[in-house]
Amino acid sequence: MSLRARLIVFFCALAVAPLAAIGVFDYLHSVQALDALISSQTEVIAERAAADLKDRFALRQSDLLLLAENAETRRLYQAHEASDRSAYAAALIAASAYLRQAWELFARSYEWVEFRDRAGTLLYALGDEQAGSATSAPRRPGLDESLRLETPVPGAGSPRPVGKVVAAVRPEALLPREALESRFGRTGYSLVVDRAHGRVVYHPRHAFLGRSTAELLGPEGWNTDPQLLDRERGSFTYREGDTTRVASFTSLTAPPWTVIATGAVDEFAPPFLRMRLINLMLVLLVTALTGTVFVLLTRRATRSLEALTIAADQVGTGNFAPSLPKPGPDEVGRLSAAFGLMASKVGEMMREIETSRHMAAVGRFAARLSHEIRNPLTSLKLNLQSIARDAEAGALPPTTTRPIQISLREIERLDRVVRGALRLGREAGGHRVRCQLREVVTEALDLVRPQLDQKSVSVATSFRAPHDLIQGDPESLKAAFLNLFLNAAEAMPDGGTLSVDILREPADGRAAPTVRVRVSDTGPGVPAHLREKIFEPFYSTKSQGTGFGLPVALRTVEEHGGRLNLVAAKDAGHGATFIVELPVAAGGLPS
Repeated sequence: MSLRARLIVFFCALAVAPLAAIGVFDYLHSVQALDALISSQTEVIAERAAADLKDRFALRQSDLLLLAENAETRRLYQAHEASDRSAYAAALIAASAYLRQAWELFARSYEWVEFRDRAGTLLYALGDEQAGSATSAPRRPGLDESLRLETPVPGAGSPRPVGKVVAAVRPEALLPREALESRFGRTGYSLVVDRAHGRVVYHPRHAFLGRSTAELLGPEGWNTDPQLLDRERGSFTYREGDTTRVASFTSLTAPPWTVIATGAVDEFAPPFLRMRLINLMLVLLVTALTGTVFVLLTRRATRSLEALTIAADQVGTGNFAPSLPKPGPDEVGRLSAAFGLMASKVGEMMREIETSRHMAAVGRFAARLSHEIRNPLTSLKLNLQSIARDAEAGALPPTTTRPIQISLREIERLDRVVRGALRLGREAGGHRVRCQLREVVTEALDLVRPQLDQKSVSVATSFRAPHDLIQGDPESLKAAFLNLFLNAAEAMPDGGTLSVDILREPADGRAAPTVRVRVSDTGPGVPAHLREKIFEPFYSTKSQGTGFGLPVALRTVEEHGGRLNLVAAKDAGHGATFIVELPVAAGGLPS
């Protein structure tokens, strides 16, 4: 896997995935928040309705206690227990007067009230059933049982009741319609179920009144466990048709009823859905923008690294001037600049090594041929000199004089070539001593002064290095500078100026301090296409040159641990400048 691919994978794992997870979490949290909102509101409605229902139930029970425990009712039941007809008739007349008077107060809350003995025989009735039916047939199948209340009639001096009072409560007297009709939202509603009889006691849709609780909550209805309502309070979510609803319930002990308030999620979902979509879109947008910026930056950075990799491969194949990305202020830019400098230095070193190897090969070749060439040359030279003397004495025709002189001159030139090759290929040696560089340069200038004066070349010196003590061979260094001065003089046949400057270069923390000698002339300079060739052996731009002056000077300077370079001229055709750098001798610095 490439570096770019790894970076993108890490970014997706550490940034994109968490951002997407935050978006999904926020989406789910908003759904839960909506459910919690509906649950909290319906819970308030259910608790308020249950509290009102509990109070109404307690009030109805107190009404029945009043009907069951008054003196007339108890005398009626005592006479019935004693089977005394006359006493029963008198007690019935007294109880009837009292109970009819009480019924005027309770008729709005009850449909009928029955007084039954221990065996269930009807003794007296009030309301719609006072005609005396023994069964009191219900008029609302499945609902009357839930709306019936009863209370025992206590016996005289016995804990065992002598009968009971049974009443059919009017729904409006027991069910708090105002509380039950309050709702959360347009489609919210409340209902009441009787857990003891498993019936729906109240529902805004009359079709559900008296329906079985198991049918309402079962798989064909809400698909909710009916035993869930046995808890004191709680909430649950169910489907009603195509609508998701949230219900909260509160269960009572007496009566064993449960009040359920519901609200539709879909009714309140659109605002939450818009908010969820906006938040999710923002998270996805931020994730997309972040990912795009990261990919672009990664691509830019890795593209520079890929270019550096290609450049490194090119350097490995020998191309020390590869195409590099543009240096910049970031780490990759600084790396590119450093790599370019390194490649340049490596190329320069390789060229120097190649030149050294070339010179060493020339030296070995010259050493082998010196004995084979110089001895015959010496013999030829001596013989030609003898013939030349004979020609001068008139022993030979005058026409032989010039060919003999040409032959001697060519032999002399060939001898110089052999001597230069020997000097170029010799092993580093010589007597190294501590010497002042200005003295070496001054002596070389004195030697070349006649040639300079002959060509009308003036000399300008500037020795600005007070401490220029070096360790070296003065004679070989003098010969190196002599070659530079002679080349400058030959470059100015019509006169000019030879400038020689000596200055100190302080240490920069990476290299030792050096002394720099700057040799400049006002000649035509060195063309750009010849700058790489002038230090090659046998290469010369002069008709009588041997091509060993600059190579020998370069080898001499390098043997002393220094460098010899040709500085590129600012303007073409305005002179040549050579820089010689030599290390300062140990202890040559001022204390």
